[in-house]
Amino acid sequence: MDLGMDVSAGMRELVYHKPDISRRELLASGLRIGKSVVGTMSTTLLLAYCGGYLTLMMSFQAEGVLMTDILNYPYMVPEIVKTLVGSIGLVLVAPLTALVGCWLMKYSGKTGKSGEK
Repeated sequence: MDLGMDVSAGMRELVYHKPDISRRELLASGLRIGKSVVGTMSTTLLLAYCGGYLTLMMSFQAEGVLMTDILNYPYMVPEIVKTLVGSIGLVLVAPLTALVGCWLMKYSGKTGKSGEK
């Protein structure tokens, strides 16, 4: 959600200050905004997900459980899948928000600082 809001807010500012911006330029700008933000967001997401099961993995390692056994435990697999799905979703949010935002902002009929047609 944060990434989507960053991209859409940045694109809205571009339309606000340059109402005659083309769809192609707006889309390219939205993708660049998303690219610059996705790095920090993905790091935060991965650390948040990993923090949930890191202590569990450390306790298994301290007991001498093999890593392959840890990864096959029924309560570890959902955490790993959640991390992977969240990462894929995060990477897809930026371009999808840029595409939808470009379409909505350029076809809504409202442009410029006054917001009038």
